Amino acid sequence: MRKNKYIFLPISLLAHWFIGSFVFSQSANPGIDSLLRILKIAKKDTNEVNVFNLLAKEMELTGEYEKGINYAAQAKRLAQKLNFKKGIADACGNFGNLYYRQDNYPEALNNHFASLKIYEALDNKPGISKRLGNIGIIYYEQGDNPKALDYYFKALKMKEALADKTGVTIVLGNIGIIYYEQGDYPKALDCYFKALKMNEELGRKTGISKCLGNIGNIYYEQGDYPKALDCYLKSLKIKETLGDKAGITHQLGNIGNIYQEQGNYPGALDYYCKALMVAEETGSKKGIAKALYNIGCVYSAEADKITANNNSIKKDSLKQKALIYYFKALKIYEELGEKDGIASVFGNIGLLYIDTKKYAEAEKFLLNALKLDKQTGALLEEMNVENYFTRLYAQTNRHQLALEHYKKAMALKDTLFNADKDKEITRKEMSYEFEKKEAAAKAEQEKKDAVQKSESGRQRVVLIFTSGFLVLVLVFAGFIFRALSITRKQKQLIEQQKKIVEEKQKEILDSIHYARRIQTALLPTEKYIDKTLKRLMKK
Repeated sequence: MRKNKYIFLPISLLAHWFIGSFVFSQSANPGIDSLLRILKIAKKDTNEVNVFNLLAKEMELTGEYEKGINYAAQAKRLAQKLNFKKGIADACGNFGNLYYRQDNYPEALNNHFASLKIYEALDNKPGISKRLGNIGIIYYEQGDNPKALDYYFKALKMKEALADKTGVTIVLGNIGIIYYEQGDYPKALDCYFKALKMNEELGRKTGISKCLGNIGNIYYEQGDYPKALDCYLKSLKIKETLGDKAGITHQLGNIGNIYQEQGNYPGALDYYCKALMVAEETGSKKGIAKALYNIGCVYSAEADKITANNNSIKKDSLKQKALIYYFKALKIYEELGEKDGIASVFGNIGLLYIDTKKYAEAEKFLLNALKLDKQTGALLEEMNVENYFTRLYAQTNRHQLALEHYKKAMALKDTLFNADKDKEITRKEMSYEFEKKEAAAKAEQEKKDAVQKSESGRQRVVLIFTSGFLVLVLVFAGFIFRALSITRKQKQLIEQQKKIVEEKQKEILDSIHYARRIQTALLPTEKYIDKTLKRLMKK
C-alpha cells in the first residue's frame, strides 16, 4: 500500500503546502477579500502588479487554478507595460506553480525557467533559489531524478549562502524524497534527520511534522512498524495542534496502514474512519476517496483471512462491505479524473468479483484497470492485473488465455527487474555525484578550517608576544617603581639628616652668640676704660 509522503514545496511566498490542495470558497478567505478590496482602489502601477500576483498565489492555494492563471496573466501584462522586471518574474513563477498543479509540467517548466532567467539578470538570489527548487520538483514529478537532484543541490547551495535555514530544511526534505524513491534509505534518513534538527532549532512545527511523517514512511518500508508508528503519532499530534486537517488525514491513513499490515483490522478501520471524517469536514474529495478505498481494502484483507469452511457468511459479508466502499471511492475518483485511483479500484473490484465467482463482471473491471495502467505507465499495477487475469481464466477453464496473461505478467516482471537494475545504476550514479559534491564541500570546509586555524595560530602568536611584552613592561615598571620608591626614601632620609644637621648648627651658633653676649656683658667696653683712665689721670 502506498504511503503519503510529504513533498516539500518551496512554491508559495505565503506558505509551504502539500501536493493536493483543499478547495475553500473564496468568500471564506479573508486574504482574497482584502486583496480584492485593495485592487479596486489600486493605481495602474507596480503595486497593482503585486496585488495581481498575490491573488494568483491565493488562487493556487485554494485550488482555483484557472482564476489564478487569469490573475497571473493580468500581472504579467501590466508588469511588461511598466517594464517591472520583478513583477514579470513573479508572474512567470505563478504561471509555473499553477500549471504544475494542473500536471502541465512542460508549461510549468517553461515559465519557471523564464522566471529564473529574469531573477538571474536582477541578481535576485532569493528568487533564483526559489525557482531552482521549483524546477527540481517538476523534474522529480516527471521521474527525472538526476535532474531533480541537480537543481535541488543548486538550490541548497544558494539557500545556505543566503543563510535561509527554512529553505535549507525544505530542499533537504526534497533530496531525501528522491533517495527514498530510489530505495536509498540511509541517505534519505540522513537528509530527513538533518532537516528535522534544523526545524526543531527554528521551532517550525509544520516542518517537524513533515519530517516525522517521511521518516515514518522509511521505517514502514523497512518493516520497522513500532518506529514508524511512533513517528506517525508524533506527526499527528503536531498536526492536531496546528489544526492542519490535510496533515491529520494523511497521518491517520498512515497509522491505519500499519495496523492493516500487522493484521489489526479493527485498529486499521478505526483510523481510516477517522481519516474519512476529517476529509469530509474539509471537503477534500481526494482525501475522502482515499479513506473509502482504504476501508474497502481492510474489509477485503480481513475476508481473505477467513476460510470458506470456517465462516463463509462472514467472509461474503466482508467482501460485500469492501465492494460498497470501493464503489464509493470509484465515484469520487472518476469525478476528480484520478486515473491512478480509478485503476486501483477497478483492479480490486475485479479481484473481488473473481473470488465471488462473478466472472463476467470481473473481466469487465480488469480490462478497464489494464487500459488505465497502460495509459499511466504503472508497470507494477499492470503486472498485478495480468496475474488477476491469469487467475480468472484458470478458474473458468480458459487455459490458453490464462497462459497468455501469465506470460505477459512474467514479461512485465522482467521489465520491472530491469527497471530496478536501471534504478540501481542511477542510484549509484547519484550516490557518486552526491558523494563528490560532499567531498568538494568537505574540502572547501577543510580549507576554511585551515585558514581559520592559521589565523587563530597567528592571533595566538600575536597574543603571546603581546602578553610577553606586557609582562616585560610590568616588570620594568616594577623596577622603576621600586627605584623611585628607594630614591624617595633616600631623599626623605637625606632631608631628615639635613634637617638634623641644620638644627645642630643652629644650636651651636646659638651657643656661640649666647657666650658672646655674656662675654660682652661682663667685659667693660673700650670707651668705658678710656673714660675711666682719663678721669683717674685728672686726679
